[in-house]
Amino acid sequence: MIEAGRPLIVGLGHRYRRDDAVGPLVAEALAARGLDARAHEGDGLGLLELWDGRARCLMIDALADAARAGAILRLPADPSVLRAAGFVHSSHRIGLPEAVALGRSLGRLPANLEVIAVAGRDFAFGDEPSPEVRRAADALVAELVAEAGLEAVGL
Repeated sequence: MIEAGRPLIVGLGHRYRRDDAVGPLVAEALAARGLDARAHEGDGLGLLELWDGRARCLMIDALADAARAGAILRLPADPSVLRAAGFVHSSHRIGLPEAVALGRSLGRLPANLEVIAVAGRDFAFGDEPSPEVRRAADALVAELVAEAGLEAVGL
C-alpha cells in the first residue's frame, strides 16, 4: 500500500525485451500521473544510488514464469525470497537480489522496500509485451494509482 511520503517507484527492465518491459511501462504510466516513478534498466549498483536517502521504494520487475504469465506478486525485499520466487537470471552481474543484499550490508537499503513482480513468458527482442503482461501492467497501474489516491487512466 502506498503511504504518505510518496515512495519512489522503480520499474526495472528493458523496454525492447517484450515482457521484461513491464517495469518501465508501469513506471512511465505512473510518472505521467504525477507519482515519483522512473524506469531503470536493472543494474544493481545503480539501484543503490536510486535508493540512497529514501525511506520507501517499490520495485516493479518482470519474473520469468511462463506458467503464471500475467500474475502479480508482492514480495518482501529479502534476497532468499526473491531467489526462491525466481529472480535468479539477470542481464547484469548484480541483479535485484544481489542489490538488496549489498544495500542491506552497506546500510543503504530503504527502511521499507517492496518488490512487485509480474510473471512473464516472452523475453525475446520486441517492443510489445504479451497480452497477459499488458493486462497485468494495466491492472497494476490502476491498483497503484488507487493506492496513491489518484484518478486512474489506462496505459
